[in-house]
Amino acid sequence: GGGGGGGGSGGSDAAALEAALVANRQWLEAQQGQLRQAGEALRRRQEAIEERAAAAAAAAGGGRTYEEEALSVEDATAKLAALSDTRVRPALDLMGKMMANVSKAPAEPKYRRMRLSNKLVAEGLVHVPGARQFLVAHGWRIVEREFLELPPSDDPAAQAAAQAAAVAALTLAVAQAQEERRRAELEARKREAAERVAKQKADREAMKAAMARDRAEVAARGPAQASVAKKLPTESAGSMSSAIFQEQEEAEARANAR
Repeated sequence: GGGGGGGGSGGSDAAALEAALVANRQWLEAQQGQLRQAGEALRRRQEAIEERAAAAAAAAGGGRTYEEEALSVEDATAKLAALSDTRVRPALDLMGKMMANVSKAPAEPKYRRMRLSNKLVAEGLVHVPGARQFLVAHGWRIVEREFLELPPSDDPAAQAAAQAAAVAALTLAVAQAQEERRRAELEARKREAAERVAKQKADREAMKAAMARDRAEVAARGPAQASVAKKLPTESAGSMSSAIFQEQEEAEARANAR
């Protein structure tokens, strides 16, 4: 009996934990969806701000500068890997296309030069923090204020292969960082769910223990002493008493007559 009860309790705890994990997973997916939407909205606002700033600079006779503080390959990779998928995806997609074109025609100048003021190019290389710094760390350079260019090489094919490998390594690093964050979030949610189930179980056990103590105290005091009421005479007993009294009265009357 005790073994069966323990098994049932363990089963109910496991079911509660599983239900909590499912709820947490659904909550996490909903949160991630909201974060993606918020990140996309933030990206669009940033692009609009940067475009207005560039337009204002052009109207004032100046020009936008795309120069940034130089970073090492490791630092630029870490900067990009720290971004959400929604934020970093435009950069990864564009870089992948760039390197595919360079690999297809390593010596073709048009594939080795990107106009940063172009809206489509800006989405991947201007509005994504760390994108230009990553490419500059791999040999690209800003020229003529608004172009990102891969300088000529004595071995264009080897250079193209190295560029493609660099972007592939970046894509892998970003995916690994995102997976680590996802696992960390899931583990945190699991811990929260397990702690919540453990607390509920502890509360139930504490309640059971309190009830057991109450029962033990009642048993120790013993049953209450009930007062016993005197039994009232029944109708037949009353009739018998009346007859006795009547006989006594008749006997006294006879004695007085004599």
